[in-house]
Amino acid sequence: MQKQITVLFKGLLAALLLTAFSGAALAEKVNLNTADAEALQYIPGIGPGKSEDIIRVREEIGGFKTMEDLLAVPGIGAKTLETIQEFGSLDSGVSTLTEEMAENPPSRAKSKSAKDADDADEGHEMDDAANDG
Repeated sequence: MQKQITVLFKGLLAALLLTAFSGAALAEKVNLNTADAEALQYIPGIGPGKSEDIIRVREEIGGFKTMEDLLAVPGIGAKTLETIQEFGSLDSGVSTLTEEMAENPPSRAKSKSAKDADDADEGHEMDDAANDG
């Protein structure tokens, strides 16, 4: 019985370690000073418009020296900056979206307007399907 518990415990421990390390591997940081618009959009809360604004401000100021420099980007406040600090870096990280990042994007909180737009799109798809049938 004790041997079975030991084997079960070792299996559980291995699974937990694998989960922890695979999560760490997926936590690639985006280099905010070199990333293209697509890679910047890997960061939750950064869409196409804001990624273009980040690039524009980055070019205007000659690169971000501190994370707080990102507050000069329209639409980035303290809360968004916290998220950017979790997923972004100023001196290392990826510059283009990697296959691993594309396949494993971080969870993104949707705004109410984005959720409403998705709901409206789903409603239209249902209407289209009913009309086709």
